[in-house]
Amino acid sequence: MNDVPDVEITGTVYKMTFQTDRDGAVLVAYTKDDGGRIGRSWIRLDLAAVDYMQRRLSER
Repeated sequence: MNDVPDVEITGTVYKMTFQTDRDGAVLVAYTKDDGGRIGRSWIRLDLAAVDYMQRRLSER
């Protein structure tokens, strides 16, 4: 099984929010591509991903 999705989203994040809840966290990212088109993505992070991010941030 290939974990690489058929859809690829590219762009530069110019604004984002990070919200937590009992299921983990949601990252909402607003992006602008090379053509100036704006997109918005919701990315659900499970508790393992939140733990990983916290560990990585505490290393800095």
